[in-house]
Amino acid sequence: KHVLNAQVSIRSPCCQKWFDCAECHAEAEEHRLLQRIEMVFACKKCKKCFRKDTSVWDER
Repeated sequence: KHVLNAQVSIRSPCCQKWFDCAECHAEAEEHRLLQRIEMVFACKKCKKCFRKDTSVWDER
């Protein structure tokens, strides 16, 4: 909806629900998105979950 062709879902650390983006979380929930250094993602193609340290984000 907000991110065209989103390849991953993001697990919200505050409510443990899956969203395509932070805007989707804001529309669906009454609370603010809790931000963490480590984020949990799920690939929409293979359904595999993985963690990413956002303090060392690599745009490649």
